[in-house]
Amino acid sequence: MSALDKDMVEHARALIGLCLSRSLTLTTAESCTGGLLAASLTAVPGSSAVFDRGVVTYSNEAKMQLLGVEAEMLESVGAVSEDVAVAMALGALAAGGADLGVAITGIAGPDGATEGKPVGLVHLAAARIDGLVRPKRYVFAGTRDDVRLASVHAAIDLLEELIVLREDDDPDAPDTPDAPTPESL
Repeated sequence: MSALDKDMVEHARALIGLCLSRSLTLTTAESCTGGLLAASLTAVPGSSAVFDRGVVTYSNEAKMQLLGVEAEMLESVGAVSEDVAVAMALGALAAGGADLGVAITGIAGPDGATEGKPVGLVHLAAARIDGLVRPKRYVFAGTRDDVRLASVHAAIDLLEELIVLREDDDPDAPDTPDAPTPESL
């Protein structure tokens, strides 16, 4: 696998196009992928109209300093967890003015597995500026590069899913009254 294989860049190109069509901007927070998602996005000409920023927070210290992930959370659930992925995505959104944030944290291998957290375990989270958050958990097989590449594809898929998801399509969304229309005022 080359660092930026053709399929990954094409997948990123589709996401950039979707964001452009909806006038959305995005930001990334990556751990186990080490900036591979940001690199794939910026490989697309014109991505500067969409991609606001990306941060690589490989260490727990970086997650705390740059994204506001709480030390207590890292100690209690570990860096490779749904809670930390969500905190990273929300921290990425809070750090800038983007409409969407996505985070990737995982164990790419070949070492690093612990009880209950195998090599290939990856937690993703995508968040919209309106507060909607979607976490996902995967266990990818293969080499370190396979896990990293699969993680980037999954993150792009999750962002695409979040973009097209409307609030009324969300079964977990709280019931909210309809917004007033000019006719109802």
